[in-house]
Amino acid sequence: MIMRHNIAFLPALFLCGLLSFFQSAHAGTPLSDRLAVEAGVKTDIAKDLSQPHTPLETLSGRTCLDGRSVDGFEGDILEYWSNLECPYCGIQEPLQAQRNNPNLCIVVRHIPSDEYGESLKKALAYEALRGFSGNAAHRFWDAVLPKTSLGIPVPYEAALQAALQEAAIAPEAFADALQAVAPLVSADIVAAQSRIMSTPTWILDGIRFPACDFTAAELPTALELARKTRAGDADAQERVIGIITRGLLNEQLL
Repeated sequence: MIMRHNIAFLPALFLCGLLSFFQSAHAGTPLSDRLAVEAGVKTDIAKDLSQPHTPLETLSGRTCLDGRSVDGFEGDILEYWSNLECPYCGIQEPLQAQRNNPNLCIVVRHIPSDEYGESLKKALAYEALRGFSGNAAHRFWDAVLPKTSLGIPVPYEAALQAALQEAAIAPEAFADALQAVAPLVSADIVAAQSRIMSTPTWILDGIRFPACDFTAAELPTALELARKTRAGDADAQERVIGIITRGLLNEQLL
């Protein structure tokens, strides 16, 4: 798995903590590299468009960031794939996007990895906390997420203890909640295999946007382009290809 600002389609894989070194401007990326990335993006978009987009089925039983159920939701359902040890996987912009757009349902999904320390424990704790208090869960996310590419987050145990105290959660109840959410996180890990290669990744109308850490203001624009792309709009598809390519090359998205 590759985190945001890694170049997913180039031969070398770089650690998330070193990615700030590659702050390449558009003109600074060799043309051959850009074309290789763009070719991979086109291939992945073609794969996504060939698959039916049925989020009500695939995400049944899940909840939106604001606590509403996916089941029966009549608006757009978006997926936000993250790793809680990737500094680009913040929760505040998705939360703001959810607040700004009640017609959207943003579903957090997890792709933890043993390569990134305590990411699995953090994912399980976040989902368990959500069952008691969304606010406590999101503050826990903020606390344990590295703030920069080389940043050190609040220790997992300290952040979890603060969240448990804030929401007045008994240890026994939290232990039961951890067991209850384990299948959910496990299902995400299985679903991500060979499909989610970088974090964060948004899935908008069934189209993957890897390495795209959209702001709340940018997300509706990207979603509209994804809708048009699925509807067969060639111009919109070219714009989507450009957005994803720029994300993978660590350039401005929109």
